[in-house]
Amino acid sequence: MDLQRFFHQIRLIFPPMNGAFAPSDEELSARPDLEERLCDYCIGEDIIYLSLSYSVADSAYNLVKRAAYFAGVGFFSPSDGGEALVYFESRCPMLLEGGWFQAVSVSDFGSVRTKLGEMTAKERSYLYLTDPVGSYIQVGGFGDIFTVERRVYTDCMSYTHQKAGYLSAGGSDEEGCVEIAGNQVSVKRHQILSGGTVQQLFWDFFRQTETADQIGWTEIQL
Repeated sequence: MDLQRFFHQIRLIFPPMNGAFAPSDEELSARPDLEERLCDYCIGEDIIYLSLSYSVADSAYNLVKRAAYFAGVGFFSPSDGGEALVYFESRCPMLLEGGWFQAVSVSDFGSVRTKLGEMTAKERSYLYLTDPVGSYIQVGGFGDIFTVERRVYTDCMSYTHQKAGYLSAGGSDEEGCVEIAGNQVSVKRHQILSGGTVQQLFWDFFRQTETADQIGWTEIQL
């Protein structure tokens, strides 16, 4: 059932080249974009192998990986040397990146907490944490003046993009600013957060929980 759920989700994005779910000649004529996304599926009892055009390889990699995650099946990429089989039993390792250090894989929150504690000067004013399917949380600022955003995938294609703010401020439109990488970035005053709040929001993202008191998330329109 999990593989079936995966197939029926991904075939809508990368339609089969042949078979019952393949697009008709009329559909291909009406939608030229479908042709480069056609996929050759090899389906076994406990495996689905996808062969796609090089022109969509980069986007397909992340889409298929997310589809596998949401369907609860494993993921393996034989291209580029073959990524190890991933079952997504854990969201770790995550990728931690910042303006003053090279990207590192992390599997415990202690590493994240240490880097957050180093954001004490404008040269150390942003970092972000990304899970294996592309959801991330990012923080900008230093000292005790920060702003936090997150993007969380809800399926292989859709995500929410939100900014954190204190509920006690009542969502005031009064403007403030946070300095990030030497630039003054305008934000709502209730979206200026303390270092302690940032630590809690990153901890919640790491554990997939919502425990930060007095924090609400506002959708960002991109």
